[in-house]
Amino acid sequence: MQYAFDIGGSKIEFGVFDGGGDIRSQIKVPTPAQDRDAFVAAIAGLIADADGEFGENADIGISFAGGLDPQTGAVISANIPAIKGWPFGPELSRILNRDVRVANDADCFALAEARSGAAKGARTVFAIILGTGVGGGIVVDGQFIGGRSGIRGEWGHGNDVSGALIRHGLAPVVCGCGRTGCLDAWGGARGLERIYAQIAGLSPRQERPSYEITDGWQGGDAMAGRAVEIFVDLIAGELALMVNVLDPDCVPVGGGLASESRLIAMIDDAVRKRVLGRYDAPLVVPGQHSRDGGLRGAAMLHLLDGGAGV
Repeated sequence: MQYAFDIGGSKIEFGVFDGGGDIRSQIKVPTPAQDRDAFVAAIAGLIADADGEFGENADIGISFAGGLDPQTGAVISANIPAIKGWPFGPELSRILNRDVRVANDADCFALAEARSGAAKGARTVFAIILGTGVGGGIVVDGQFIGGRSGIRGEWGHGNDVSGALIRHGLAPVVCGCGRTGCLDAWGGARGLERIYAQIAGLSPRQERPSYEITDGWQGGDAMAGRAVEIFVDLIAGELALMVNVLDPDCVPVGGGLASESRLIAMIDDAVRKRVLGRYDAPLVVPGQHSRDGGLRGAAMLHLLDGGAGV
């Protein structure tokens, strides 16, 4: 058995996986995001219940939305204040008296897709998240690529897309990281909503949710169609750069927008037209584990050489 957690700012998802990778038990509980003691107690309680039910003392893999210092294991960015700056993995290992491996949720999604999903058998995998914002994870030969600072695959930050925004008549906004011009502010569901609002002249209170925009586009709405075209152009430009750098065999997509297969096909077509390499088959594809890739990837962390995360 393998225990796995996928931890976000609002919920903790816990799963028990058997040796074949099938989920034997799965439960969700609220995240005590402000109280570290309550946070640890919630995790310990789920583990104790699973130990009693399955008669196991299984190792633990954790996927979470944040970054880790690779030297100390300290959480360097997260939407869970209770664990910010805390050596998450090492401390939980000590408290729970068992091996705990922790990795970023995008990395875990990439691992799940590379080992058992849309990219199974591929040598180089760059998995991307199109959720509220954008993220990514890199797996080569079934293993994570190490990083000096604990930040890897973050293709939504660093390159300035302001020029493309101006070309489309959009006004740049400040990203959550504090910079202006990051794709992260435009490349996820929130970005699609922002694009539509600006081109339609809507106030923040009038903004439409992303699913209404994609539904409108599918139904032939011209304004929604224009918003999707701009969205695809912004995504494809930055993603083509990553493809040229990494030369991946497959780019699986996770996050809420991964379910929009027609949208993913448009992004794939736009990316393959821009890259230097030749890709005769689809490159950017919906992930097979787009809904539970973080949890499945967490269950695989102990399969990696030397473990994973910290």
